[in-house]
Amino acid sequence: MTDVMTKVDSVGQLILAFRAVEPRSDTARKLDLLLDLDRIDDPRVLSFLLGVLRDDGEPERVRVEVLSRLRDAPLPDREHRRVGRTIGRLTLVESSQMEVRKQAALVLGKFVDVEGVLDALGVVLMDEAAPPELRYNAFTSLYLRGPTVDTVELLTTLTSDETLGPCAGHLLRAWDAMLPPACRGFPSLQSGTEGGRG
Repeated sequence: MTDVMTKVDSVGQLILAFRAVEPRSDTARKLDLLLDLDRIDDPRVLSFLLGVLRDDGEPERVRVEVLSRLRDAPLPDREHRRVGRTIGRLTLVESSQMEVRKQAALVLGKFVDVEGVLDALGVVLMDEAAPPELRYNAFTSLYLRGPTVDTVELLTTLTSDETLGPCAGHLLRAWDAMLPPACRGFPSLQSGTEGGRG
């Protein structure tokens, strides 16, 4: 019981310490506190990290570090979906912290099986006014999903895009060559080749 209470107290104290950091832009102190929280297995830590990630008042480096930790964290299915939805929404929000959006689009490669994530990637990919690096990061995450009906349709649309068109065409040809002869020619795909997340 004492060990449990110690863990609970530690998590609460670290979260309070993070929120009390002044000035709020003290990135180094906040990164130290995140490192301490990373050592504790407690469900409140994930909720706290998602809150930090959604808060555009937090320093950019801190939010990028949270994205990195969420990408590498072993997550049960329910939390995996929760994190994927949060990061997916983050890629769609205009922000002065562009590096957060860029990294979010790249981290989504781990969450492409989550409902709504492919749609978020599609919005970014089709936005020709978006920064090229943001779009390329979204393209990388789409690649990780592999050939499915939805990804093939999105790539086919992208083949006419001035920036991403050559990459989309190359990937379509590569995917087509990987399939058994009877399944080649993407219009013939009926159910895709969806698999679980790796």
